[in-house]
Amino acid sequence: MVAAIAVPANPAGATQTSQAKKAPGGIGIRLVAVPTSLTSNPLARLYIIDHLAPGTTALRQVEVSNSTRATADVAVYAAGASLGRAGFTFAAGRVQDQLSSWTSTSRDVLRLQPGTDALETVTLRVPKDASSGEKYAVVWAQVSSASSAHRGLLLVNRVGIRMYVSIGLGGTPPPSFTVGRLAAKRSATGAPLIVVTVQNSGEGPLDISGGLTLSDGPGGMRGGPYPVTLGPALAPGQSELATAVLSKQVPDGPWKAAISLVSGPTVRSATATLTFPGTV
Repeated sequence: MVAAIAVPANPAGATQTSQAKKAPGGIGIRLVAVPTSLTSNPLARLYIIDHLAPGTTALRQVEVSNSTRATADVAVYAAGASLGRAGFTFAAGRVQDQLSSWTSTSRDVLRLQPGTDALETVTLRVPKDASSGEKYAVVWAQVSSASSAHRGLLLVNRVGIRMYVSIGLGGTPPPSFTVGRLAAKRSATGAPLIVVTVQNSGEGPLDISGGLTLSDGPGGMRGGPYPVTLGPALAPGQSELATAVLSKQVPDGPWKAAISLVSGPTVRSATATLTFPGTV
């Protein structure tokens, strides 16, 4: 339930450090609970997700932890973000957008002793005149320290939880996506692949997973299920190539390929008779 992001902050006059993931002994942040109405959405277990009407208020609780051996003053705040073809992109430093400007935390700074944690309330107040559509932000937990190598410079590290909030009347829009035509290919190393284009035709981001099976192959052979990989949080209106990687021992075919993809309660399937291209 931790949003596994640790990215550079970029305040004026500060240097920046980055790491692919939070190292053992650091600052963490996670959601404490998921609203009952969102339990069918896999993304809601990781991120702050909601569908809100203008003029409404929503509350979430997060847990901020300090697993280091030193007391930490942790700043907790919301900042802007965007979602597009380049993926989920964080705004630099504390730059605001609509959603982050509507978001506040119960305390600006938490002083955490080594090995302790604290609960923080995140409040989202949507203005009555808010425009409809999907909004994005991040709730950050941030620590800063003076650089031991460069005098006068500040090192900033932060971890955070993404926010995906759609604004509009009515209930939460159901997840919806389309699956294109299956195609057989080979990777650069010669491994057989089956790929398909998946498009988010709904109004909110989707976490899609699934599998692929093969049947009616040479000599009646069968194979699978093979996992189908997609990136997280496919944005509304965006498309992505879903891929199933098979063993190099799988014969060229022909095969009957069947794919099944799931996002919450929504399931989409496709089948095709395919032959993998020969290896060079």
